[in-house]
Amino acid sequence: MIALPLWIVPAAPLVLLALLLVPQARPALRALVPLAPLPALAAALASPAPAPVTLDWLMLGTELALTDTARPFLGFTAALWALAGWQALRLLRDAPGRDRFLACFLLAMTGNLGLLVAQDIAAFYSFFAAMSLASWGLVLQGGGAAQVFAGRVYIGFAVTGELALFAGLSLGAFATGETRLAAMAGPEVPALATALMAAGLLVKLGAVPLHLWLPLAHAAAPAPASAVLSGAMLKAGLFGLMTVLPLGSAALPGAAAGLAAMALAGLVLAPALGLVQAEAKAVLAYSSIGQMSLMALGLAAGLAAPAAWPLLGPAVLLLAVHHAFAKAALFLGVPAVWSTAPGALRAALLAALALLALALAGLPATSGAIAKTALKEALEAAPAGWQVWLGTALFAASLGTALLMLRALWLLADAPQKPDTAGDVALPWLGATGLVLAAPWLLPGGAAAAPDPADLVPPGLAAALALAALALVRSFGLRLAPPKAGELLGLFEAAPRPAPVLALPPPPRRGRTLVVRRGRGAVARPERGALAILGVAAALALVMALAPAGPAPVSAPPAPVTGEG
Repeated sequence: MIALPLWIVPAAPLVLLALLLVPQARPALRALVPLAPLPALAAALASPAPAPVTLDWLMLGTELALTDTARPFLGFTAALWALAGWQALRLLRDAPGRDRFLACFLLAMTGNLGLLVAQDIAAFYSFFAAMSLASWGLVLQGGGAAQVFAGRVYIGFAVTGELALFAGLSLGAFATGETRLAAMAGPEVPALATALMAAGLLVKLGAVPLHLWLPLAHAAAPAPASAVLSGAMLKAGLFGLMTVLPLGSAALPGAAAGLAAMALAGLVLAPALGLVQAEAKAVLAYSSIGQMSLMALGLAAGLAAPAAWPLLGPAVLLLAVHHAFAKAALFLGVPAVWSTAPGALRAALLAALALLALALAGLPATSGAIAKTALKEALEAAPAGWQVWLGTALFAASLGTALLMLRALWLLADAPQKPDTAGDVALPWLGATGLVLAAPWLLPGGAAAAPDPADLVPPGLAAALALAALALVRSFGLRLAPPKAGELLGLFEAAPRPAPVLALPPPPRRGRTLVVRRGRGAVARPERGALAILGVAAALALVMALAPAGPAPVSAPPAPVTGEG
């Protein structure tokens, strides 16, 4: 295999983005968007791994390398961007703002791929910020009221997370005198710096209560954007946490307890809120919150029991790979269902989606069962006090996922056909589905794993509960009104004002007067509140980092030397 230099991983989509700025070249270059992440995929699959690269002229001296942890992340991330780009070209072929979407798509891809090979804090932060900020354009595609509101919430949380991450990296670099990203997990890093870095990365992970942007963004964005938001970009937060947290080196019981509490809250709230949603993509988004909470639980166990991290790390990574492909395939399958009318073809599509849903719920002989069994076995090395509730938490996670999958399939089966959606949008979905279904034979030791009959209990119980709920609804004629989008933030969404029946021109203004204008109440903007919360924290952290340690002690002046003369 030809050895590719690592700088081509972020450079390929960035160069294509620059070429798309030429209007005359756009018709020919659009077809190359799905090919832009292929150099990254080749680098991830190369044996041996590409050699590290140092670019002394770039920023603080940019270092690029492919670590053992980053290699699988880079592989599935590149594959998902390729599949999503393939579907985006077909789904948005006649959509207004298509080129703007593709530009944001390529810039977000550049950041997502680049942060996985960055080895210094300046490059990591720059790529991370490029991914987060460019994704705003993916959420805004379409320009409807739902997209605008979701975009406001998303950018508020994104910028807030960037501020916290920047403050944490700056404080860590000041304390250690290092700009290497790996040094941010060292013992010399202050607890405040670690907390700020973790806060910024947990926003991207979608951890409760920092998850409020996630259901809105996933529901508002086009399906291929939702696929990479959930399958690839949420994993960027996980990758960052696995890089900057002192996993396997020192026990942090307080931090472990806090992260475990956030994970347990996500495992409970995700199904509770997702089951009452009226849109399939919103249900899938809440399922992502639950699955990422399960991975956060693995990180928390690693902070509590450093000796268990050699087992927990591969298990969390395996769960991340499984969720990335399974959830991306489910999102890519939504337009495929929209392109079909109710009938035999839609029934076949729903049957294939049901297989993906069962894999995500951990059905035996699927990648989900293999990943969750690995995590369950690794969690046996967690502290003894955790064993009291770990089994219940894992069962609740599987049951909640199964219930959410049933709800999503029910909504998709009832979705009306969209004639403007071409049938070839299903081709990328077929590719992702094939990878998920073949995973037990592709994973090392996957085909030899013995199925556990206990894994049948959560899907079976979920089916029984769903049938019971359906019987109650039909017997009593119950109707469940879907909640307002955005949970608590939905209360801040401004209702559209009705158009006046008769509009008269305003009277001419003959001068300037100091008049209090009525009827123009301030519209609550959630992103401003989000910016204020962590913006203050970031400012305080920077002040602490840049402030001098204090005046040095002044020694007494030496006594004058007198000579006898």
